[in-house]
Amino acid sequence: MSNSIIWHTLEYKKKEKTADWYWAVIIIAISIVVISIMMHNVLFAVLVVLAVTTLLMFSNREPLVIEVEINDKGIRVIKELYPFSSLEAFWVDASDEDESKIILKSKKVVMPLIIIPIDEYNHEDIRLVLLDKLEEKEMHEPLPQKIMAKLGF
Repeated sequence: MSNSIIWHTLEYKKKEKTADWYWAVIIIAISIVVISIMMHNVLFAVLVVLAVTTLLMFSNREPLVIEVEINDKGIRVIKELYPFSSLEAFWVDASDEDESKIILKSKKVVMPLIIIPIDEYNHEDIRLVLLDKLEEKEMHEPLPQKIMAKLGF
């Protein structure tokens, strides 16, 4: 493991939510539930209530500190190993000085992009190690993910 790199980072960047954010989520959810019931779709109304309850519980959760390791076998995030054979390409996105990240393109259809934050490690060192194992291809975060981050999710 001559080219092994290990660092710790937060699972996600937590954004403080104001009371307005919670009120907006609750009002939108209640509106959807009322419309669903008026359209005789009670199952969808129950699903919305469960989804919003889960969202509100998750919004208060503190992010975990995760360990990321790049070794000869692949990239390990906590206990999940992404072997290099299951990955097509990578991109180190350092466009935001406060928040660098690795974007991995997976061969899997269900999870095509894996985004890993880089906090305490030099992104150029990571790039050099990954160049030996994967093709470098410019990629960006999907638009829905950027929108959800702006909305505070």
